[in-house]
Amino acid sequence: MIVRTEAVVLRNLDYGETSQIVTLFTRERGRLAVMAKGARRTKSKFGSTLQPMAYTQVVFYHRETRGLQTLSESAHLEPLLGIRRDLQKITLGLRLVELVYALTEEEDPQPSVFRLLVGALRTLDAAGERAANVLPYFQLRLAGTLGFAPAFEKGDVEALPHEGGVLALESGRLYPADEAPKTGQRASQTALRAFAVFARADLADVMRMDLTADRRREVQALADDYLRYHVEDAFPDRGAKVTAHLFTEGEQERD
Repeated sequence: MIVRTEAVVLRNLDYGETSQIVTLFTRERGRLAVMAKGARRTKSKFGSTLQPMAYTQVVFYHRETRGLQTLSESAHLEPLLGIRRDLQKITLGLRLVELVYALTEEEDPQPSVFRLLVGALRTLDAAGERAANVLPYFQLRLAGTLGFAPAFEKGDVEALPHEGGVLALESGRLYPADEAPKTGQRASQTALRAFAVFARADLADVMRMDLTADRRREVQALADDYLRYHVEDAFPDRGAKVTAHLFTEGEQERD
């Protein structure tokens, strides 16, 4: 069967002398692997459409009994050049596709995750100095799509004392420190309130948030810890460390 669908490239792997095995996250069929014959040739018909984070329209031959499908066409839907020209955005974008690869199943259609990923990449592409806001937003919305959204109430946020509080990792509720459960992560009042915004606000509002470097790292750690708690060993830790290292270096250079 011939399938034509939108896709985001999650990763690729060289195969033989001229080909690649490419993992796609498609709107219609979820995550799947395809063989792109001749993709590494200088004049390949695929061009740059098989690079991680590429947002494309693909055509492939699909057989239910085959684990590796055959890609026949691929074309950019949006070039997302703003990501390709910025090291921080590249690192953030790679983290987005890494999370999708790690936390989705093969050929399990997840149209809401697909929309979330494309929207995050578009926003990252156009972002200015607050590009880092995309990642915790994406992580917490991904958690919600997968069935474990943070379960705090507006009153929980308002009740946080000046000295800070605790994020309960199991439920996602926010508590004053003296009321917190054992499986919790302590953080400042500012970071916990920002966590609540990332978890509930529209992406456009999130991108207007201006956090200090310390608060941004604190919120990112909360988002990492919350997602890690729920997906356990599936959480890709290496990418989290790379992202944290890049942000630390970037802040040091600006200082």
